Amino acid sequence: MTTRDMDALTPSQRDVLGAIAIGLDSGHPYEVLVALAEKGLIVGHHERAAGWPPVVVTRWEVPLDVHIRWAAWCSAQPDEVNE
Repeated sequence: MTTRDMDALTPSQRDVLGAIAIGLDSGHPYEVLVALAEKGLIVGHHERAAGWPPVVVTRWEVPLDVHIRWAAWCSAQPDEVNE
Protein backbone atom coordinates (compact mmCIF):
# COMPACT_ATOMS: atom_id res chain seq x y z
CA MET A 1 0.00 0.00 0.00
CA THR A 2 1.37 3.39 -0.94
CA THR A 3 0.80 6.75 0.72
CA ARG A 4 -1.73 7.48 -2.02
CA ASP A 5 -3.71 4.45 -0.86
CA MET A 6 -4.06 5.99 2.62
CA ASP A 7 -6.67 8.28 1.07
CA ALA A 8 -8.77 5.16 0.35
CA LEU A 9 -9.10 4.36 4.06
CA THR A 10 -12.33 5.26 5.79
CA PRO A 11 -12.14 7.95 8.49
CA SER A 12 -12.54 5.31 11.21
CA GLN A 13 -9.76 3.20 9.66
CA ARG A 14 -7.48 6.26 9.60
CA ASP A 15 -8.34 7.04 13.24
CA VAL A 16 -7.61 3.50 14.38
CA LEU A 17 -4.40 3.25 12.35
CA GLY A 18 -3.20 6.53 13.85
CA ALA A 19 -4.07 5.40 17.37
CA ILE A 20 -2.25 2.08 16.97
CA ALA A 21 0.74 3.87 15.43
CA ILE A 22 1.17 5.80 18.69
CA GLY A 23 0.66 2.75 20.91
CA LEU A 24 -3.07 2.93 21.67
CA ASP A 25 -3.96 -0.56 20.53
CA SER A 26 -7.04 -1.45 22.58
CA GLY A 27 -10.73 -0.67 22.46
CA HIS A 28 -11.08 -0.40 18.69
CA PRO A 29 -13.95 -1.89 16.64
CA TYR A 30 -13.16 -5.45 15.59
CA GLU A 31 -14.36 -4.84 12.02
CA VAL A 32 -11.91 -1.96 11.59
CA LEU A 33 -9.03 -4.00 13.02
CA VAL A 34 -9.79 -6.88 10.64
CA ALA A 35 -9.99 -4.52 7.64
CA LEU A 36 -6.63 -2.92 8.51
CA ALA A 37 -5.02 -6.32 9.10
CA GLU A 38 -6.32 -7.65 5.76
CA LYS A 39 -4.72 -4.63 4.04
CA GLY A 40 -1.43 -5.40 5.80
CA LEU A 41 -1.46 -2.11 7.72
CA ILE A 42 -1.43 -3.67 11.19
CA VAL A 43 -0.20 -6.96 12.63
CA GLY A 44 -1.68 -8.75 15.63
CA HIS A 45 0.46 -10.45 18.27
CA HIS A 46 -1.08 -12.72 20.86
CA GLU A 47 0.11 -12.35 24.45
CA ARG A 48 -0.83 -14.31 27.53
CA ALA A 49 -1.93 -11.99 30.33
CA ALA A 50 -0.74 -12.79 33.85
CA GLY A 51 -3.19 -14.13 36.36
CA TRP A 52 -5.92 -16.66 36.63
CA PRO A 53 -7.79 -17.66 34.58
CA PRO A 54 -5.30 -17.52 31.73
CA VAL A 55 -6.29 -14.92 29.18
CA VAL A 56 -4.83 -14.35 25.72
CA VAL A 57 -5.00 -10.78 24.40
CA THR A 58 -4.19 -9.48 20.95
CA ARG A 59 -1.81 -6.55 20.77
CA TRP A 60 -1.77 -4.62 17.49
CA GLU A 61 1.27 -2.99 15.90
CA VAL A 62 1.95 -1.00 12.76
CA PRO A 63 4.92 -2.46 10.84
CA LEU A 64 7.81 -0.01 10.44
CA ASP A 65 7.44 0.38 6.66
CA VAL A 66 3.73 1.17 7.07
CA HIS A 67 4.48 3.56 9.93
CA ILE A 68 6.88 5.49 7.70
CA ARG A 69 4.32 5.70 4.88
CA TRP A 70 1.59 6.69 7.37
CA ALA A 71 3.80 9.49 8.78
CA ALA A 72 4.55 10.73 5.24
CA TRP A 73 0.84 10.73 4.41
CA CYS A 74 0.00 12.60 7.62
CA SER A 75 2.67 15.24 7.01
CA ALA A 76 1.28 15.85 3.52
CA GLN A 77 -2.21 16.62 4.88
CA PRO A 78 -3.25 20.25 5.29
CA ASP A 79 -3.13 21.55 8.84
CA GLU A 80 -6.44 21.83 10.65
CA VAL A 81 -7.18 25.39 11.62
CA ASN A 82 -9.53 26.01 14.50
CA GLU A 83 -11.25 29.34 14.11
